[in-house]
Amino acid sequence: MSEFDKALSDRNVANAQKLMALFGHDMDAFWAMISPDLHMELPFAGTVRLPTELHGEDALGMFRTAAEVFDVKFNSVEVTPLADPNRVLVEYRGYGEPGGAVYDQRYVGVHEYRGDTLVFYREYFDTGVVMNALGAYLPA
Repeated sequence: MSEFDKALSDRNVANAQKLMALFGHDMDAFWAMISPDLHMELPFAGTVRLPTELHGEDALGMFRTAAEVFDVKFNSVEVTPLADPNRVLVEYRGYGEPGGAVYDQRYVGVHEYRGDTLVFYREYFDTGVVMNALGAYLPA
């Protein structure tokens, strides 16, 4: 990796750490880092009757629901650079208590940044945890 690529990779590691720290705490600053054309992939979401791919406003709505309705906060965030300096691997936990149910989820995600803006977000999660805690909120 060249010095330029390493600098870009380091910047995107910092971007991911900042973005994850902002979620649920300073949503105005969080939204400032998100592209309005965000492309989101949730490969396992179909098993809990949620969309597996979202774009733009639909993707942003998924974040809004997690932050505002379920009050999920992220913690234990670890960010690892990838070969593409625009992309990072993010491992983290999400915790909330929607409607009194405990939602304690482990995630693995891929973020892609352009500048300091998140443009691509892929997230893998345990669908059993989603069903147990959020089943009442899921589409029929």
